[in-house]
Amino acid sequence: MSHRIPRPGAPRPGRPRRRSTTTVLTALTACTALALSACGGVENGGGKRTGTPELTESMPPAKSGVESLRWALYAEPSSLDPIYSNDFPPMEVLANVCESLLRIDPDFSFQPSLAASWTNPDPLTWVYQLRDGVTFHSGAPMTAEDVAYSLGRNLDKSLGSYHDAVYKNVDSIAATGDREITVKLKKPDAQFNQAMATPAGRVVGKAESEKAGKKLGRPDGGVDCTGPFRLADWSAGNSITIERFDGYWNAKRAAKPAKVEFEFIRDPAARTTAMLAGEVDGSWFVPASGYGKLLAQGGDGGTADAGGEGNTSLYFGRTSGSYVGMVTDLKGPLADVKIRKALSLAIDRKGIISAAVSGAAEPLKAPAAPGTWGYAQPELKAAYEALPDPSGPVEEAKKLVAEAGAPAEPITIAVTGSQSEMPVIGTEIKRAGESIGLKVDIKTLPADNYNALYSDAKAREGIDMLFSLWQADYPDPTAIYQYLQTGDTFNFAQWSDPEFDRLINEAKATADNEQRAELIVQAQKIAVDQSIWIPLYTPFNPLYLNPDLTGAPLSSVQLTYPWAADIGGRK
Repeated sequence: MSHRIPRPGAPRPGRPRRRSTTTVLTALTACTALALSACGGVENGGGKRTGTPELTESMPPAKSGVESLRWALYAEPSSLDPIYSNDFPPMEVLANVCESLLRIDPDFSFQPSLAASWTNPDPLTWVYQLRDGVTFHSGAPMTAEDVAYSLGRNLDKSLGSYHDAVYKNVDSIAATGDREITVKLKKPDAQFNQAMATPAGRVVGKAESEKAGKKLGRPDGGVDCTGPFRLADWSAGNSITIERFDGYWNAKRAAKPAKVEFEFIRDPAARTTAMLAGEVDGSWFVPASGYGKLLAQGGDGGTADAGGEGNTSLYFGRTSGSYVGMVTDLKGPLADVKIRKALSLAIDRKGIISAAVSGAAEPLKAPAAPGTWGYAQPELKAAYEALPDPSGPVEEAKKLVAEAGAPAEPITIAVTGSQSEMPVIGTEIKRAGESIGLKVDIKTLPADNYNALYSDAKAREGIDMLFSLWQADYPDPTAIYQYLQTGDTFNFAQWSDPEFDRLINEAKATADNEQRAELIVQAQKIAVDQSIWIPLYTPFNPLYLNPDLTGAPLSSVQLTYPWAADIGGRK
């Protein structure tokens, strides 16, 4: 799953979104590698520093409804059919229109949605008890037949669902009662249940979907779902409008806006201008080049005040994203784990965050970020906090190099200027390596050539490290760690550890959350110790919101959670 130039592209579902390029993060290239830490803060329009963006955990809840929201998307969705929804624009719209069996809440926990409960009576069976009183936007009641039909569409090879990887272990899906669905597996797969909180678990009305046929999800075909909003209008090339659905089953979570109009604003500078001019009420696609102006306009550094008053317009929440340095060759200068660990220790992560992403991130201790903790959060948090600081004393790094012996050949790291934070990161890693006696070369590639590194082994010849931002579809560390298993496509270094493989395989098959967390903690220690994916930072989730509005979730759940329903007036 990867995002491509010129904008994030359509990742393969069931795999975490890897951003090989991004339009969101922007480097402050005026900072030099020798003084990264001195380059903190964001400049406003006049060049004055406004301070480092602050992480905001939540906004005050809305106190009133609103007539409408104008929301900026960076592109027009290609389809609103849930089985073809795995890019940001369609997912951001459909999160408010269509619902899945489970839901991922803003605290990254899994919660019931269209499934009131579920059980795993044996390792090969998942049984879902469906919620009563749910109505589709067409007015038809939701039945077990609708749910079996919706999930079954992902098994139909002729349809080519983008979520086929989620269903790879599914043997059958059947309505086994008036309010019951049973999924039979070919082998144990706890990840399947978690994926039921993503677009892979979304439900559509069978009758209306069959009536729409190939037009389903298109401007002239629509989509019949159960969410707090219904699709009202799709003006191809211009906008999509969704309206509050008054027959929504959950009255406590009824939508506060009467309608939301999604406007397609492709140019990053134009989106910033629209935000500053008040032409749109919100967007998650906030160009980093606009951070300073928006923070200055807000007047308080992007921090939500507890009382719900003020003129803040730019916020930063948590994500499940991990920006990592991926070792690609274990036969070259990074073959010795002591060299890999030494290089990691020497990296100034706080400096990278300040210079490369305008401070809108936190240092990362492990390949899987805290935003992947969708269960057993106290246990996973304690284990993560117990991990050593990845940026350590230079003396310790030099000692490791001395013990291993500095490689004669240079470490070659690949970057692309099209992803503007990457040259800053590459320059810092070169400085870090040279500060402890290692030779480091930077190879700068055009965007297309850099993207080829992820799919072409020959293109990676002569490259020892490349960089990528990974974001999981659902909050579970195995969604990241599975890519370090023996033989995985994205295990470019061809690293192999039988114990790590065993732990992750058991975790993926274990339905019990506490047991799965224990297995992950053990596997995480191995991954951190071996430094095959060197963790750098976990980015913040930027949100622009009209200062008169509040209630939006700030964590990166906007692709799976009905976020627009929560937004309303401050007064």
